[in-house]
Amino acid sequence: MTHGAPARIVALVCAVVGVGGCAVAGGADGEAGSAVDPILDGVEKSIVLVGYSTSYAWPGMLQEMLDEHSGGTRVYHLLNAVIGGSPVGRWIAAPESEDYRETYGAMSRDFFGPEARLRGTAPAPTIALLQQSLQRTPTPATRLGPVTAADDAVGIEVGADALEKLVMQLRDDGIEQVYIAMHIYKEGYEPEVGNERLALAALLDRGSDFILSGPDMWSRTYREHPEAFTEDRLHPNERGAKIMAEAWYRTLAGGKARQDIIDALHERTYDVDAMMNAYLAWRRDEG
Repeated sequence: MTHGAPARIVALVCAVVGVGGCAVAGGADGEAGSAVDPILDGVEKSIVLVGYSTSYAWPGMLQEMLDEHSGGTRVYHLLNAVIGGSPVGRWIAAPESEDYRETYGAMSRDFFGPEARLRGTAPAPTIALLQQSLQRTPTPATRLGPVTAADDAVGIEVGADALEKLVMQLRDDGIEQVYIAMHIYKEGYEPEVGNERLALAALLDRGSDFILSGPDMWSRTYREHPEAFTEDRLHPNERGAKIMAEAWYRTLAGGKARQDIIDALHERTYDVDAMMNAYLAWRRDEG
């Protein structure tokens, strides 16, 4: 790689057939990258999810897995703050903007603070899962992400800065650890979407002990395209949602992940459209 990209990113660059160049962020799939306190430690906690339109259904699947992991009781509360069509650029927009009010502002109102609208009796969130994208970043008007090529050092740093800004907003609201995964494979939007992982790698290279690598969703879904996608070939179907739920469970559980819980996930049948509609109704507070 050229143009002064960090050495750690150079080691992560790989050639993906038919895509034209990408990098895998973090270590092996699901590795946190450094020694951290275990997440699934039996202590009640809330985990907020910051995502976009591909993350309507799998969080419900993951919640079931977390409940099974804790013996059938709700110890780990997954608070889904997904907003469709809202990658990082909208979440870090100016606080007075409509983009911010509809994303970060809505999450704050629903899940943070003593008057949180949808948190119920769950504790305030201290863990955040970001399954995000750098599309529309650094501004919401940007169509694709800033990393145009694997050696685009400027774009990589722009993306890393944007992710870091979102992380620091969460830190200011009491989040102690942030796990980040980037966009799933997106036909017609490559290589920019796949190269988002280079920006994540650059952010991880900065050495913050509270910023951790989530699972590499791009590689998982690239391997499963188009079978894990709906007819539009862009959004995950039931199979795609299960792939993501399993990946996040393995990340959070680490060496304590239980194969019987993973097998049960894949044996169940889910109506992902109904799950999406139920989620949207819940965020609108319609029951």
